[in-house]
Amino acid sequence: LYWQSCLDRPSRAPMADTGKADSDKAKKLAAELQAASTSETFDLAGYGPAALQYLVTSGLGTPIKCPAMLRFTFVVGGGKKVRQKYDEKLSQLFADALKTGGFTEDRGAALTLECQGTFKQQHDTDKDLKFVHVFPRVELQEASIATDDANLTPEELIVFADISAFQTMISKKTVSLTQRRRALDVVKAARARLAAIEVKLAEMQELTSEDQQFYDSADDEGLQQKQEVLQIILDNMISKGQLTKNEQKEVLVQLQEKLDAIDTQIQAAAAAGQAKKEGKLREVREKLELRRVTVTSAAAIVHKPKYEAEIKAVQKRLAALAVLEKSAKVLPLEDVLKLNAKPKLVADLEAMQAESRGWFTEAQ
Repeated sequence: LYWQSCLDRPSRAPMADTGKADSDKAKKLAAELQAASTSETFDLAGYGPAALQYLVTSGLGTPIKCPAMLRFTFVVGGGKKVRQKYDEKLSQLFADALKTGGFTEDRGAALTLECQGTFKQQHDTDKDLKFVHVFPRVELQEASIATDDANLTPEELIVFADISAFQTMISKKTVSLTQRRRALDVVKAARARLAAIEVKLAEMQELTSEDQQFYDSADDEGLQQKQEVLQIILDNMISKGQLTKNEQKEVLVQLQEKLDAIDTQIQAAAAAGQAKKEGKLREVREKLELRRVTVTSAAAIVHKPKYEAEIKAVQKRLAALAVLEKSAKVLPLEDVLKLNAKPKLVADLEAMQAESRGWFTEAQ
């Protein structure tokens, strides 16, 4: 394991920048960060303020081109076995450098596109190491999908795409809580179908050709990962109040139902003298109430069409062409050529409108 290798490395003098050596080390690591395509772990033993600032500016200051969201884990301290390698202020110095570089500390940050530009600190008591997890800004490159996506529905793309392509599609094709909840329903339904097929196989039942093809193509482990990613995205959207007016109403109803249910459980635990259970339930209720207040106080958002300006421009041109079509006069060649371009404009408009709508808009 990487963290174990950290323990075996020779001790380094803590924190003081040592000129060219530190500069070269920071430059090398910054280049590694910019070239990364997967999440990785790095050791910051011996890094001083100047090296940390260079690392943030050059390694994390520019969006990283990659197929999916990344998480960089930096080891910044630990217990007795490694304490001599790290200055006790290293984690705070790194956090300050990140904040100066435009990053925001978010304890709920996770490996999702919504968490770009955030970081969080962690003390792993099992490994006895201290980490700073950084979620950099990324520029997603087109990820390949193993199947021919031209003939696949959104539901099929969600189920069969690899995780990199899945994250890209969720980011581009769904923007609202409602759309992403619909995507989560698709993933859950696919996992339920796989489980049902497993039962049939255990009972030696013959599978239909459709079930056999689905069983051979779907991956429950991958689907579980997609479900976890979507759940984190949805939780973050609700906790940050990123909801439309209708979504706010729906979420508030659901939160009130949960609050009512947990109040009943708290009363039952209190009546039974189960103080420990009652305490835990009250903690859960406090979190739910905080979320309810956040949703209530947040301003409703409005999702603008992806190509709003372009769509309006084409619609304006088509309106002008409609006037020309109704003209009783003989049109000059210039206007005739404009009318000949109408089918292409209509096709472009339809394509932009479809792309702007994304997936599952009928559920909104």
